[in-house]
Amino acid sequence: MNMEIKPIYPVEPWTITETSFDRKYNYRNETTFSLSNGYIGTRGTFEEAYDFDIDTGLEGNFVNGFYESEQIRYGEANFGSPLFSQSLLNLPSMKETRVLLEDEWFTMEEGTIENYSRILHMKDGVLKRSLVWTSPRGRKAEIRFQRLVSFEMKNIMAIRIQVTPLNFSGKIQFRSRLQADVENHTRKTNPIVDYGPFGRRLEPLRLEGEGHRLYYEGITKNSRLTAACGCSHRVSGSGCETGWEFCIEELEGTAVLTAEAKEGCAVVLEKMLCYSTDLDLPAEDLKGYILDALEEAEQKTFGGLEKSQKAYMGRFWDTADIRIQGKDSQALQQGLRFNLFHILQSAGRDGRTGMGAKGLSGEGYEGHYFWDTEMYVLPVFVYTEPETARRLLDYRYGTLEQARERARILGHDKGALFPWRTINGEEASTYYPLGTAQYHINADIAYALSLYLQVTGDVDYLKEKGAEILIETARVWADVGSFAECKGGRYCICSVTGPDEYNVLVDNNFYTNLMARENLRDAKGAVEYLARHDREALARLKKKLDFSEEELKLWQKIIDHMYFPYDEARQVYPLDDGFMMRRPWDESRIPEEKRAWLYENYHPLFIMRHRMSKQADAILGMYLHSHLFTKEEIRRNYDFYQEVTLHHSSLSTCIFGIVASDIGYDDEAYRYFSQSARMDLDDYHHNFYAGIHGANMAGTWQAVVNGFAGLRCQESRLKFSPSLPSEWESYSFKLRYKRSLLRIGVSRGQAEFTLEEGEKITFYIGGKEICIQENGGRHVEKI
Repeated sequence: MNMEIKPIYPVEPWTITETSFDRKYNYRNETTFSLSNGYIGTRGTFEEAYDFDIDTGLEGNFVNGFYESEQIRYGEANFGSPLFSQSLLNLPSMKETRVLLEDEWFTMEEGTIENYSRILHMKDGVLKRSLVWTSPRGRKAEIRFQRLVSFEMKNIMAIRIQVTPLNFSGKIQFRSRLQADVENHTRKTNPIVDYGPFGRRLEPLRLEGEGHRLYYEGITKNSRLTAACGCSHRVSGSGCETGWEFCIEELEGTAVLTAEAKEGCAVVLEKMLCYSTDLDLPAEDLKGYILDALEEAEQKTFGGLEKSQKAYMGRFWDTADIRIQGKDSQALQQGLRFNLFHILQSAGRDGRTGMGAKGLSGEGYEGHYFWDTEMYVLPVFVYTEPETARRLLDYRYGTLEQARERARILGHDKGALFPWRTINGEEASTYYPLGTAQYHINADIAYALSLYLQVTGDVDYLKEKGAEILIETARVWADVGSFAECKGGRYCICSVTGPDEYNVLVDNNFYTNLMARENLRDAKGAVEYLARHDREALARLKKKLDFSEEELKLWQKIIDHMYFPYDEARQVYPLDDGFMMRRPWDESRIPEEKRAWLYENYHPLFIMRHRMSKQADAILGMYLHSHLFTKEEIRRNYDFYQEVTLHHSSLSTCIFGIVASDIGYDDEAYRYFSQSARMDLDDYHHNFYAGIHGANMAGTWQAVVNGFAGLRCQESRLKFSPSLPSEWESYSFKLRYKRSLLRIGVSRGQAEFTLEEGEKITFYIGGKEICIQENGGRHVEKI
């Protein structure tokens, strides 16, 4: 951890605790305490709904995949530039529930607050807030709030509010509001976007109150998508009245209930909230679905939903948790669990949605899905929750037709080119040098798919969807480049942008060429596997894709002749052909306040003409395919990129740390891991208000498992090279491999491997084959 930065919250193993309310930190804390389940996302705003301006808060409620479009304005548009945007849309809020004690509204900004805490219980997936409030007129009450977004019922969010009068008996009123006059904070959360969405984008279709429920439907102005939501209310406790009074306006519905409360006796409101859209079912069926889901949630009660939430989280943590003993272990442990908690709740699980770079915690990056999912997040799920990994791959398969159309726009007669940033499967990046030019997205998806297939052994997925993705992505690589005479007939790929966004539209980006070659190799291997094992499946693919095995000959030629830039003097692989010609970067010329925001302060050409790198690029490729390089090669390249990498992306330090582990730079590996582990929890970059940095969060899991433990799955072999940071006494984690669950514990001088599920597992340590033959069996390796 960064020892110069004091932890924002108390260091605790399984909780994140806020002990006082301070308006100036509210925006950041809304992200910290956000909840989601991969479908619904809600920011950590308060039930009493304080009036924050655009710089201090956002009442954010989102449904994964639900977006508004705006016509994109270009000064000079290029052919093929996206014409319409996609922005994750802020939906009507139903969390607001104000509490009235006799004639005084509860607010933390008036009266006296005692025993305040807001606690994110990461182990249970529940957010709790409690306090004792003394009103300006002296009425005293204990108020407890609980909130969850259900993993059992993906459309349901649940709230429980308990009010106990401590020094009076009298009326307690709950005023629940459905607020549909909402908008995105685009100018704050996406300041370089000038096309919107601005203002309210949902046109109301209906807003109703009946019985104990509120219901709303609205349709977006441009994308013409319909969203529906509803909430129900149940009150219990002494002297409660059962009738709700409604006030319905065009954009707001309010439900009010008053109860007679006795001193010392609690009154409890359970409020169920449900969201759905016509992306999931026909618009005419939404109301029936919402009301049925609310009825089911009411029957389960908050307690029942909480019980199932804890059970789900328990299963996840049993596999995914990393346990650390040693120096700074509690702070690092808390950071890791915070990171894992947020990526767990951010990933789409329905096969129709992906995971945005900010999850469902905020509006940053317009809610778009990037390569972050496949290269950082999906590997975590592959080893811990493979069904979620499969569903994330399903999303990409479901958008394959749009990717084919995009490839045609880019001039490719065959194949598919996935979008750099998207929600609905179409390209949403307006600046092609930093968007569409990042062709490596194809290879990133292919890599994640191949990793999933190797780790799970899911042959059915290869036959049903995987081979098609691999073939279609490979076809683009076979068309985008050429065998260049000036490079001795090597296959060159020009005018692309790699992961590093400070070097754009370059020729022969090392990462891109490496990943393209391996994409081709994996696609060829998939076709050959089907030719050996399932000719019927291969015949179906040939017919569907108009695919000929003759294409394999070209693929093999490219594999054999792929060009990589190489600098003989330094014996390293430069980022691209022109990298070594560029002017060396002089950091001293850049004022400190501008260093992390170069594109906001300097013309792109000034940036692009310098020899420096924003983030891990070539080094990332060497991590992913480390078996193709010697340790000495990796070491030379790591040393070189240490000199030129600025780490201006949250995706960078975790990767450098993994590579440092691989080459024995243990101190640097630990330093990089420490910088990454609490990056969001302690808001190192001062931009956490806009949402999580999901890729870095997942990268910290990789830093331990793939870095310190040296895990790789390459050439269908599970491999380890375990080490122990000198600051630690031990660490342990589990992973799933095919039908087995393996526990790995690393301590001073040894690594212990225990088969907790499954009948047999084979893996490799330093080239030595290890086989555990039975459930409960173990192997101890000296390190």
